[in-house]
Amino acid sequence: MVKKVLFVCTGNICRSPMAEAIFNFKASDDFQAISAGVLEDDGYKASNHAITVLKSKNIDLSNHRSQIVDNNLLKSVDYVCCMGDIHITFLKKNYPKYKDKYFKLSDEDIFDPFRYDIDIYEEVANEIENKIDELLEKISI
Repeated sequence: MVKKVLFVCTGNICRSPMAEAIFNFKASDDFQAISAGVLEDDGYKASNHAITVLKSKNIDLSNHRSQIVDNNLLKSVDYVCCMGDIHITFLKKNYPKYKDKYFKLSDEDIFDPFRYDIDIYEEVANEIENKIDELLEKISI
């Protein structure tokens, strides 16, 4: 059975789509990632810098469209990996039923590169990739 991971950030246009795409690029067929945001907007493409940075890693993010976290998404996944404390706090408050699935990708919050230069996106993408490597080691055991 395929294990599903939901990556969560604020708007689902920078961090969580990069995490989703990197995870799916690196993970075995035993895993599948999706992503969502906590803001009440959906249907937006990933940020141009996120698309460009992942393209340099041979990962295509051009078809991504943002979506909002909801009960159905949370019910359908095995793990919910958040980019920061604020996302876990939001989920625990609004969806306490799934609190055992929530964790952060890193001990420290993953910096939100929204509206920053591409160099910052590269740093964030590299940090996400390193943390996903660690995550895959943990959950593949």
